[in-house]
This record gives sequence, C-alpha cells and structure tokens, in this order.
Amino acid sequence: MRQKALLAVSALVVVLLVGAPTAFAFDLVTNGSFETSDFTGWNVSAGSLELVVTGPFSAYSGAQDGSFYSVWGNIGGDGQISQSFSDTAGAQYTFSFWFASVGDNPSDFSALWDSTTLLSLTNPNTGVNYTEFSYTVTGTGSDTITFNGRDDPAWMALDNISVTPITPTTPEPSSLLLLGSGLLAVGGVIRRKLQANR
Repeated sequence: MRQKALLAVSALVVVLLVGAPTAFAFDLVTNGSFETSDFTGWNVSAGSLELVVTGPFSAYSGAQDGSFYSVWGNIGGDGQISQSFSDTAGAQYTFSFWFASVGDNPSDFSALWDSTTLLSLTNPNTGVNYTEFSYTVTGTGSDTITFNGRDDPAWMALDNISVTPITPTTPEPSSLLLLGSGLLAVGGVIRRKLQANR
C-alpha cells in the first residue's frame, strides 16, 4: 500500500512539473483572429482597404479560426497592418498565420518580422483554402509584425495570426511556490492516511 502511494505521488509530481511550463506559453499577438470584429490592437495604414468580416465573403466561406477574419482588397498599391509587442531578447518564437487567396492578377502579399521579409508572394493562389505559414523568429525585446497586400480584382483573406514562445517561458517564482505548496499538501494527506492504516 505504501509503495503504491509513493508511486502515485511521484507520478503526480512528474505530471505537474512537466505540464506546468506549458501552461505559461502565451500568444504575444493581440486580436490575432480578429474576434473583436475589428482591427483592435493593430495599426492600419491610412487609405487601406482591409475589412474584418464574418461568414461567407467573396470566394471565402468564413474564418479559419473563430467567427471573424480579415479580407484584403487594396487597389493600385499595398495596404498594411502591423502590431508591435514586447518579448524576450534572444528567445525564439513561432510566428504563424493562415492566408487564403485565389490567384487574382495583379495581387501581392508579404509578411515581415521587423524589417525582415519572411514571405513575399505575387498573384498568390491557395485555391481559396487557408494555408498556414509558420516561421521561427528571434525576439529582440521589442518586435513588430507587418502584413502588406493588394488584390485589384477581388479579395484575399488573413486569419489566426500568432507569435508564441518555442520554449515555454519559465514560471514566475510565485507560481512555483504555489505548485510546491500543493505538492506538500498532497504529500501530507497521503502520509497521514498511511499512518492511520498502520
């Protein structure tokens, strides 16, 4: 009986220690799926023809994630949205987003991490389906993601933008203290039960 209890406590400790850091992984992008029904959190260039829509729009059946998504129909030049955030200098992140297009001519789309172009497409065609684009990037302490695009004849779609740590961030000391207190409490209960069963 005592051996089973010790094994159970050991298993619990392993699960909590392995699982705890993942709970602290978080998305740095505000409103990356446009679920506020607008561009809250984003800087939108003046005169841009980007909209936040829900449900079917143009060739697209709806959002890739949630209910809302952005569509791009700038004519004669690129529109732009961007967002800046604080991160950890030297840490690696996954920058990802879902993009859909139908190959209109002329059209173009690009994505940047700070001043580095990660994606540049001319007359892109995903066959109307959303395609995920994902990049490993390194934080500088303060970074900016930018999207540029135009679609003279019709529209392109963008949704579910995120920047997440590749290595989950270290839990704060207070979180570790709370975890340790919980483990001690569980251990104390099991110890009392074992002593009562003697």
